Amino acid sequence: MGSGTTVTAQREFSGGPMESPAELDCGPQPFVSGAVQEESPAANPLLEDLRRRLMRALQRTMARWGSRALGRLRAELLEMRFQNHQLARTLLDLNTKMQQLKTEHELEIASESQSLEDNAVNQEHDLNP
Repeated sequence: MGSGTTVTAQREFSGGPMESPAELDCGPQPFVSGAVQEESPAANPLLEDLRRRLMRALQRTMARWGSRALGRLRAELLEMRFQNHQLARTLLDLNTKMQQLKTEHELEIASESQSLEDNAVNQEHDLNP
């Protein structure tokens, strides 16, 4: 950026450096020969006002992004909960169906076994009149 006065503000939410008004090209900066001079924001009311405005705008933006992210997370969690309930219902229905099939199978085996016994008794009775 040339040799102008730079003011560094810290982002309150992350601790990282924020661009100075000079880096943002917010107007002419006083020239200091030989080196870049750090100026306290309180020493220049315009810079302090700009710093406050930038910080408020950044905080509002972060608050909006944060609430949107929370809304998306809530929606995803609700969807996952709904899917969990559907899966639980499906598993219960499958378990019920398996129990029905098991009972039907046991009845078929018992019926076949009874039929075999009846056939054996009938054959024996036919052979021994």
